[in-house]
Amino acid sequence: MSSEVTTQDEMTKVDGLLIPLHDKQLILPNVTVAEIIPYRAPVKASADGNWLLGQIEWRNINIPVISYEALNGGAVPPVEGVRLAVLNGTSAKRDLPFYAILIQGIPKLTHIHEEDVVAVEAMHSGPYDEMAVNLFGEQAMIPDLEMIENELLRYIG
Repeated sequence: MSSEVTTQDEMTKVDGLLIPLHDKQLILPNVTVAEIIPYRAPVKASADGNWLLGQIEWRNINIPVISYEALNGGAVPPVEGVRLAVLNGTSAKRDLPFYAILIQGIPKLTHIHEEDVVAVEAMHSGPYDEMAVNLFGEQAMIPDLEMIENELLRYIG
């Protein structure tokens, strides 16, 4: 008979992904990311903002694709060598079950404990960055996913 014992250390640990962007990296809980897929050009609607790159078909549904950098007031990065991170929507209304963000490279899995995250001042934070943190000597942004999703829902209904 085997018994599982959960330690306090395991309860305070979160599996996260350091997601590389063009000019910074994001840190997200692993469960937020549904899949990392190769880039494919989104189909753009004429009314979309420059940050809303269009839509792609993923698992037989159309999902919006955004540039996090452009949403935060920067430029859309070049698409050479990029991938898409498909995120699970966090909206309680479930009006946005999935959306994708343009990423550079391959995310890195990391195990995060509360004491590993140190808030820092960010030189280039934007309105959709919730907090800048130093994590294991690397700087990353915690995005405000609720704010991003609300902005997306304003555009796509």
